[in-house]
Amino acid sequence: MSTKMLHDPPSKPERSFEIVARRIAAMIQASYRIGQRLPAERDLAKTFGVSRPTVREAILSLAMAGMLKVRSNSGVYVISRQEAPDVHVLEGFGPFENLEARQLIEPQIAAIAAQRASEATFVQLAEALAMMRWEHSQGREADTSDHRFHMVLAESTGNGALVSISDSLWRAQTESGIWQEIHNHMQMEDYRPMWLRDHEAIFQAVQAKSARKASHAMTRHLNNIRDALMVASKAKSMAITRPSAKLSKKIR
Repeated sequence: MSTKMLHDPPSKPERSFEIVARRIAAMIQASYRIGQRLPAERDLAKTFGVSRPTVREAILSLAMAGMLKVRSNSGVYVISRQEAPDVHVLEGFGPFENLEARQLIEPQIAAIAAQRASEATFVQLAEALAMMRWEHSQGREADTSDHRFHMVLAESTGNGALVSISDSLWRAQTESGIWQEIHNHMQMEDYRPMWLRDHEAIFQAVQAKSARKASHAMTRHLNNIRDALMVASKAKSMAITRPSAKLSKKIR
């Protein structure tokens, strides 16, 4: 192996939704007319050998680029057959892709936190929860306190790599253009009580020093997020058309 190879930075990995979006765009240009409806999401997932969430991310990215239109209770329709739009410029990973990574890592972080957390950790977690409750009472999103809660858990492991990974996953979520598009259609007031209960259950399990319960509570929280995203990103909720101008760094 050459010295050059050792020092070359790794290339930026392609996101799953980008790959599928290109394949859907190619399929449209080869076989579809303006106004024609695409196959059902489950059929596209089977065709491309990917999960339904990945197909959904790809469809949303093409809708944001102006190639597709999502119609409530009807399906996804072709509105442009121009050259494939550059969904590469959308920021961040797909929300379901990012969430899958969180599901692999954060339950273990919670379990380790339950074993290693100090009294100072409990105080910091309680403070983050108190801020979360206050922000919710003001009708505001608790992004800062939510982020802080998860970072305190990671920091309590004493493992700097896990802290960095946890922070990167969180920021990748908030920077995702598709995440923001789904988030804009969510009735957040319907979910705030559940998010709060989830975090309280994680805190209680960590405070009780139960690694098993902490892991299960975190898993349940992340599953709840996934379920909420699946509901919010359905055609009935998302019925959108987005011009290509939306493919800009304003999407955050």
